[in-house]
Amino acid sequence: MHARVITFPGNHVKEVVEFLKNVDKKDFEDVKGHFVLADPNNEKTMTVTLWESRDTLDATMPAAEKVAKEIAKDITGMPPKIEVYEVADQS
Repeated sequence: MHARVITFPGNHVKEVVEFLKNVDKKDFEDVKGHFVLADPNNEKTMTVTLWESRDTLDATMPAAEKVAKEIAKDITGMPPKIEVYEVADQS
């Protein structure tokens, strides 16, 4: 299992959630889970998507980068940080 974490600067949770509701899901059909995390004290919003394999995650990276850039352009005004992790444990 692998995770892509996209961090957006600023406290824009509601706007990011609304934006994501309107994203074309066909590029993300293989997602195993999706979370939006908020850290209002540090003014960060994060999305976490879970993928069965690194290959599947990598195949969706261009679409994820496009969505992240659109959120940056339309909502946050600042570039996002995209990171990929291997899930070490899952309960």
